[in-house]
Amino acid sequence: MSKRFRARAVTTLFALAVSSMWALTGADAAEPASSFNVSAKPSSMAASRGVTLTASAKQVEEGDRFALTAVIKSPAKAATVTLQRWHVPPYFGEPSWQSVKTLRAKRKSKVTFRAVATDLNDARYRVSLQYRDNRKRFVSNATAVTIWRWIPLSEYDPYYETSGLLFGEAAINGIRYVGWGAAYFSHAGTWEARFTPGRHCKAFSGVLGVADVSDDGSSGTVKLTADDQVIYESTPLTPGMDLPVHIPLSKPYRIGIQLFDTSPDAIESWPVIGEPELLCTGV
Repeated sequence: MSKRFRARAVTTLFALAVSSMWALTGADAAEPASSFNVSAKPSSMAASRGVTLTASAKQVEEGDRFALTAVIKSPAKAATVTLQRWHVPPYFGEPSWQSVKTLRAKRKSKVTFRAVATDLNDARYRVSLQYRDNRKRFVSNATAVTIWRWIPLSEYDPYYETSGLLFGEAAINGIRYVGWGAAYFSHAGTWEARFTPGRHCKAFSGVLGVADVSDDGSSGTVKLTADDQVIYESTPLTPGMDLPVHIPLSKPYRIGIQLFDTSPDAIESWPVIGEPELLCTGV
């Protein structure tokens, strides 16, 4: 065998090996672990298989119930429908579709599954359809539901704050909360902290008041800012008063909380917020 022939044979084998590897990679890439693009419409192949999946809500809060409805094109031929959820292991292992529940089709064109929002940030579902006269299963399009959850403000470190602020227990109108606000040892009169949720949060909630150790006749106020613009200012807060608030946010990059002791001279109050939380996703 000549050197030219041997070189040509090696080149051919190498090309075949590369081609085989490319074909294998293409097959594996049909459902990459990091893929989460479910915004596109169902493919023509999925539609021809006769089953699609839709969610009753595209955005829910953690703990909410919602419905997932499979629409079957040929219900008379369908045997069972299995709901599957995309599972990503928290530490190690390969992401995969895991079966959640199987229902009999019973010649219905629509089969509905009930779900509870427990995943972090997103939940991804599809259904697998089994026909009576075919052993092979067919799968629907994938659909995603965005999940919002309440995150305690204490999980965010302020990037700026004045002295005399802390997280801890706060007593407002006789009720003890896990709270945040002006510390009892601080006599500054005004306090401020700024946090960076990074455009992932759409609401703030908490119970506003002045700490029960505040003087009789004292008062205070609380302001909330979003990207340096005041978006909320409380009414005057006095001892024995609690004010639950739910303040919508337009996904600001930064939020700020300003506390003011508005008491007359020689009288002091310590404004605080009980159970301060942010409604966020993607964090």
